[in-house]
Amino acid sequence: MTVDELDSARREYRALRDSSKAALLATLAHEQMPCASYAPLVWVDDSCYVYLSDLASHTRNLKRCPSLSLLLMEDEDRVANAFARRRITFEATVVIVEREDPLFARVLAEFRHCFGKVMDMIEPLPDFHLFRLQLKAGRFVRGFGQAYELTGDHLNDLTHVGPGSK
Repeated sequence: MTVDELDSARREYRALRDSSKAALLATLAHEQMPCASYAPLVWVDDSCYVYLSDLASHTRNLKRCPSLSLLLMEDEDRVANAFARRRITFEATVVIVEREDPLFARVLAEFRHCFGKVMDMIEPLPDFHLFRLQLKAGRFVRGFGQAYELTGDHLNDLTHVGPGSK
């Protein structure tokens, strides 16, 4: 893998990550059953945030077990082959950002910028909580034979996964 190929992959990874406005979440429900769900998200200072209601099963799951997997995917209408769809998976744990924390207002301003007036309605609701995802590991799949482990600060470094890799 050349330096140019790695730089190109890094740019594509960041473009997909930063343009994603929502993700599929996998949390653990009771009895260790997986629970797949969906949530809008924002990125602020290389950290990912979701704003979730207690009415959603994924919120209850995260409050009980703060581990999750997150999946970001390229839009279906942009791919020629569903098997080669660009995607990013992250393993993470979550922490709640309290409403009194100055970060809360900053992140909610980004939610408002991305999602508009709906935030005026749901921001004050007491059943909503802001979760910061602490990314632990990740993988970017660019296409056939083009998978990269994500490492380093904020998982911004890419290492090509070849035969015999994890």
